[in-house]
Amino acid sequence: MISVIIPSYNSENTIKSCLDSLLNQSYRGDYEIILVDSSRDRTPEIVSENFPEVKLIHLEKKTDPGTARNIGINEAKGELLAFIDSDCVAARDWLEKIKSAHRSNVRVVGGVVMNGNEEGDLIGLAGYIAEFREFIPGQPKREVIHIPTCNISYKKEIFRDYGVFRKEYYPQEDLFFNYHLWVRGEKILFDPAIQVFHHQRSKLKEFLNHQHNIGETTSTVLKEIPLEGSFIVRHPRMAVFLIPFLPIIKFFRTLIVFLRYHPIIIAKRPLVLVVFTLGLGYWMKGFAQGIFKKTTP
Repeated sequence: MISVIIPSYNSENTIKSCLDSLLNQSYRGDYEIILVDSSRDRTPEIVSENFPEVKLIHLEKKTDPGTARNIGINEAKGELLAFIDSDCVAARDWLEKIKSAHRSNVRVVGGVVMNGNEEGDLIGLAGYIAEFREFIPGQPKREVIHIPTCNISYKKEIFRDYGVFRKEYYPQEDLFFNYHLWVRGEKILFDPAIQVFHHQRSKLKEFLNHQHNIGETTSTVLKEIPLEGSFIVRHPRMAVFLIPFLPIIKFFRTLIVFLRYHPIIIAKRPLVLVVFTLGLGYWMKGFAQGIFKKTTP
């Protein structure tokens, strides 16, 4: 059996399309859907009324995605756990491709994240460009260090061997977890045949706040794990001089990836680069604050 685990918070606008896509899979094997929800909107009512086959776990307090996923892991009956977010739509062959990829000896497999927003949504497109450059279509099948939890799957034994997600690193708790799998010798396979469509934030304020949060949490994570950029966060005096160059580097790296693998996005909506640049400013501010933020021992 495959267990599909979805964390959810105030997802009334996206949960129906997410669950419809999961219940209309081409995969014909056994699978269950577990939704761990802490919404204050109509999400639980929508699920209860329209999707009785979904196992709904409703929490009274707002819960971060990592904690919600951990609850789903404990409830899962399957030995293969597939993760998707409540603002995503799975391709019809999503589970079929996941099952096929796990026939190898690799215990962690994920795939492509497509832009799920409407074509004219510049803010949503900017969010997509900012977050998913390493997971866009057109890139080759390969081993990687990390794949986001909106499109990843693990054999359940991974969590028995290594524990679960750590909520204090949200929204980078999946990066922290996957890095520690990788350094312990686990292979993480990126398979472009496994695809989901991700709906981004469409309001400017929400987009900018999220970029700030990502920047700040990235600094926190880089204090713990030696990925690219960790030198800067571990040397605050030098960071003062280097931080202003980071948005420029990030801008051109992102642009090069999209022009190489998915140029139509930039070609059709060049103004998105203006919104993306604005988001980089907020990301830089958050990154800087994370460097100088005092952590509780």
